[in-house]
Amino acid sequence: MAWGSKPGKEGAATKSDAIENIIGPSCVIRGDLAAEGAFRIDGTIEGSVESRASVVVGENGVIRGGVRGTDVVIAGTVQGDVTCSGHLEILAKGTVEGDIAAKSMRIETGGVFCGTSRMGGRAGADDVPGAIPMSADLSSAA
Repeated sequence: MAWGSKPGKEGAATKSDAIENIIGPSCVIRGDLAAEGAFRIDGTIEGSVESRASVVVGENGVIRGGVRGTDVVIAGTVQGDVTCSGHLEILAKGTVEGDIAAKSMRIETGGVFCGTSRMGGRAGADDVPGAIPMSADLSSAA
């Protein structure tokens, strides 16, 4: 197990990122979400998700738009670009269809990634190659 993950902790946010925002499995949102705190998405978002903390996409979660956070864990589906200043993890049932910019990443066996990736940089989000500024509109980023 890499990156300090523990068994049975699917999509656990980092120690400092208590999940403040939860989108349940029956919820469908058409529009962009932004928050300072961490997100857990188990429903469907037709728009971007942006956080200054962690973003966790559960097994039933679907995001049709960009995702931006410090650490991102994907067990569901993301159809859009993913940008994170920390670590990106695509779990065994996770799928990403879009480009990735992250400091580091891991894809479990069974996880799917279709796109291009850029890795490296320093700890700050603005230092990640291809990173999108927090105030930028994710839907217009290339």
